[in-house]
Amino acid sequence: MELIYAKPKEFCTLNLDETKIRQVIMNFSDNAIHYTPKGGKITVELKQTEESVEFTVTDTGIGVPKADQHHMFTKFYRGSNARKARPDGTGLGIFMAKKVIIAQGGAIIFRSEEGKGSTFGFSFPRKKLEVAAT
Repeated sequence: MELIYAKPKEFCTLNLDETKIRQVIMNFSDNAIHYTPKGGKITVELKQTEESVEFTVTDTGIGVPKADQHHMFTKFYRGSNARKARPDGTGLGIFMAKKVIIAQGGAIIFRSEEGKGSTFGFSFPRKKLEVAAT
């Protein structure tokens, strides 16, 4: 498996709950590792624009079936193919991730195609959360 981290040359400082954001990042990354087969690729990307900052984890894993996608952030829900690939999951990780991101003023990023992979991530507006340089 190939893991790529695309980091910006410079990045602003944001006023966020570091512990909770770290948990979200670990959840998205852990899921990508578990649901991407050998020979697959995972790209972790952090980028910023004038308006926002965005973090994404994109994999070439099993993806989420179209019929399951509207349930993905429901408490205890797991995609049908995810239950087969990893029976021990709880269905709480991405549910809690969404709650953490929304509570801090962000938005969830989710795209997926079954058999081709998924992107999970979040974005935050810079204006509300950026810490002024001193």
